[in-house]
Amino acid sequence: MKFKRYLVIAIIISALLSGCGYELVRDKGIFGGEITTVSVPIFKNPTYEPHVSKYVSQAFTKELMGSGVFKLDRTNTDGYIEGTIKDIRTLPNTLGKTGIVTEKKVYMDLDLILYRKNGTLIRRWTLSDSEVYRADVPNYEEYNKRTAYEKLSERMARRFSAAILVNY
Repeated sequence: MKFKRYLVIAIIISALLSGCGYELVRDKGIFGGEITTVSVPIFKNPTYEPHVSKYVSQAFTKELMGSGVFKLDRTNTDGYIEGTIKDIRTLPNTLGKTGIVTEKKVYMDLDLILYRKNGTLIRRWTLSDSEVYRADVPNYEEYNKRTAYEKLSERMARRFSAAILVNY
């Protein structure tokens, strides 16, 4: 009889201790699941390269969708990412024997800000990177430059996604 009473008391105490204010964290999102749905509008681009915002926006959207941490939506979101292409510079990188530029290097600086849906700032990131492309054949230079922008955008999006996952 005493054994049953101690067993019941032990079960009640263990049930009370196991439920003391702990809750399971959602497996999606950041801040313990507070932000699970984000919006990624087209990146602002005050530079002289108007088409670059398309590559950057696509790369970031694709990377965030692929991470599985967020759902992307434009209407019902927990937060939104505001991105700005701060600077793009293209400089000669390699000269040929005749003194003609054979490779150029493009540099890109991005500013990213994560906001809650009410407009409260959560975090700001600044990313910079560069990519080399061939410029020795004039007919292919523009294509190579676009490919460099795409590679650069994808690499920066992966770094941003990794930074979010590490920090939260």
